[in-house]
Amino acid sequence: MSIESLKVCVKVAACICGKDGIISEVEERKMFQMLTEKFPSFDMELFESTLTEFFDSDDQIEDYLKLLDDEDLRLFTLELAEISASADQLKAKENIALEKAYLIWEVNRDD
Repeated sequence: MSIESLKVCVKVAACICGKDGIISEVEERKMFQMLTEKFPSFDMELFESTLTEFFDSDDQIEDYLKLLDDEDLRLFTLELAEISASADQLKAKENIALEKAYLIWEVNRDD
């Protein structure tokens, strides 16, 4: 998996986690934990620089979703976003953004 693709995963998850107005420290920790369990080479420095890129960008979730076409990586990204956003209780706006990602990628959320 390329580092650039993994950075997009983080940015999609950040979009969803941030829909309630803030990406909490709990959400960040959960996101990093999940990433490093599956992709150990994605270290804290890379994670923090990716979040900085995210906050410095005007891109929207649709912009990031177009960048991932690998089905397995999409499924991981959706799981990453849902579990991270749920780390401090999944808020309505986060849930709507998550549902949007499922719809755009044509993934059944119940599978």
